Amino acid sequence: MPPPCSLLCRLATLLCVWALCQAQLDTKLPPGTPIIQLRLAGDKHKHYEGRVEVYYNGEWGTVCDDDFSIHAANVVCRELGYVEAVSWSPSSKYGKGEGRIWLDNVHCSGLERTLAQCESNGFGVSDCKHSEDVGVVCSQRRIAGFKFISTLTNNVEQPLVRLRGGANIGEGRVEVLKNGEWGTVCDDSWNLEAATVVCRELGFGSAKEALTGGKLGQGMGPVHMNEVKCSGFEKSLTECYFNRDALGCSHEEDAAVRCNVPAMGFQNRLRLSGGRNPFEGRVEVLAEKNGSLVWGTVCSDSWGTIEATVVCRQLGLGFANNAFQETWYWSGDVSADDVVMSGVRCSGTEMTLAQCLHHGKHLDCPRGGGRFAAGVSCSETAPDLVLNAQVVEHTTYLEDRPMYILQCANEEHCLSSSAAAATSSSYRRLLRFSSQIHNNGLTDFRPRAAHNSWIWHECHRHYHSMEVFTHYDLLSLNGTKVAEGHKASFCLEDTQCEEGIEKRYECANFGQQGITVGCWDTYRHDIDCQWIDVTDVVPGDYIFQVVINPNFEVAESDYTNNVMKCRCRYDGHRIWMYNCYIGERPEITGYNIIECDGHLSCSKPFCLWMTTFQRGLNSEKINA
Repeated sequence: MPPPCSLLCRLATLLCVWALCQAQLDTKLPPGTPIIQLRLAGDKHKHYEGRVEVYYNGEWGTVCDDDFSIHAANVVCRELGYVEAVSWSPSSKYGKGEGRIWLDNVHCSGLERTLAQCESNGFGVSDCKHSEDVGVVCSQRRIAGFKFISTLTNNVEQPLVRLRGGANIGEGRVEVLKNGEWGTVCDDSWNLEAATVVCRELGFGSAKEALTGGKLGQGMGPVHMNEVKCSGFEKSLTECYFNRDALGCSHEEDAAVRCNVPAMGFQNRLRLSGGRNPFEGRVEVLAEKNGSLVWGTVCSDSWGTIEATVVCRQLGLGFANNAFQETWYWSGDVSADDVVMSGVRCSGTEMTLAQCLHHGKHLDCPRGGGRFAAGVSCSETAPDLVLNAQVVEHTTYLEDRPMYILQCANEEHCLSSSAAAATSSSYRRLLRFSSQIHNNGLTDFRPRAAHNSWIWHECHRHYHSMEVFTHYDLLSLNGTKVAEGHKASFCLEDTQCEEGIEKRYECANFGQQGITVGCWDTYRHDIDCQWIDVTDVVPGDYIFQVVINPNFEVAESDYTNNVMKCRCRYDGHRIWMYNCYIGERPEITGYNIIECDGHLSCSKPFCLWMTTFQRGLNSEKINA
């Protein structure tokens, strides 16, 4: 039995407790230090090593490996409750992250209490890409007394599989997340067992169909998996045997699924009435009125393609084809003429019309129902337009152009407002680029306007079928519009097609306009109005944004891939355009600038001078 502790021993113990308390009190950071949270991502079985991720300003992001050191790794590990770092790894050893790259050029002495105290370029200021995400290995020894708080945010695992391009819930093209990048699955050996694994992984029942040949549309980016073989009992598609080599696979072979979805009764509260076939008609809703359920119409104010998309989905009729604000030609059920739903605004992701924003019981419909009730037509197939981001990135340049040769463009309001006061000898600075728009859907993209209503443009010498087809915008980093393209309208045609597909549409000779499935429409950088007038833009960092079909005038199978964004830096003389991407990414600050392509010095960042890049643009569209 040890001897009782002496007074000196007790005093020493109290001093230790006091010192520990002081240490806890001293953890208060200096004023102005950003509040961050760290985690290590990668191998979920080794929580002491992985990719360094930082939670700041409500978003998780990564750290670039530029100038990173063992001192910075020590700070990371201690902040996570480990005694020290064992090593650190550059070049995304633990996979590519997603979202922002929060920190770059991090310099630590090793004594900092948090990574936020280390010197860096500042949060979100980086010229890195996710292939440079840094990782660390920490000692498995924990700091004594360190309270490790496990939060829900830290434990959330990103889904590895998603469905895209399907008309109904539980169906779509299979896409897999690998190293921070979504890609598709090749249909070689694709069968019902593999499809069932996907459906169960996403919370549905077994698979109803395993679809091949890109039947639910073609994806973009890499093909991550090929020759997938499952028993049908795996918990995740990644547990199945598959071939990582996808050579010979194209997006024409993208695999898709239709899952068995429990009957939820959605179709019982909505119907189409008066149409020529089951896929069209006046929209009628079952709603409560004076204590009983009655059928009534939907007010057509603000009714559009997105709302029609939700109706078609709820009824299991595929995609929206048209949204109608007048339905006098569909008699419908006379007893259901009264408006029971108004102010409907949908995001397009809802499963039922009732889930959209609407006025509830406080109806407001000045035009009334009857002939002005909302209507829809649905279709089993739809087009899907996707912009080629690389073409935009590789063809961007600045051009100073005199006003006296911009008269046609000025008449069509393709220049910024300050051009109205400009002299004929003055110059406008134009941000020029090419755009290449592919139709990856299952049916042709056709303009909504009738052939006889198209507008003749004297300057371009042909008819334009869509007044608003694409928006070009230059935004500040907080999303405020700084400048915009003013291209009046568009002529749509098949500039080029994939092998074996014939062109069907052309602008010349008042021809039919549209974009065939498997073809693309190219607007070259050197045609009128294919620009943003940046004459009045001050030097700085910006976001360049292109939005296809911005008003949803023509229904598509997938609107999430209609937006392209790039990071853009302008110094008053030159412009850098880099890290263009399509679709979903939380933000775009801090990505890598594109590599030099040979005839300029290969120093970072790669500068796009006032020259033209025409790679991949063999066909021309003159005077579009």
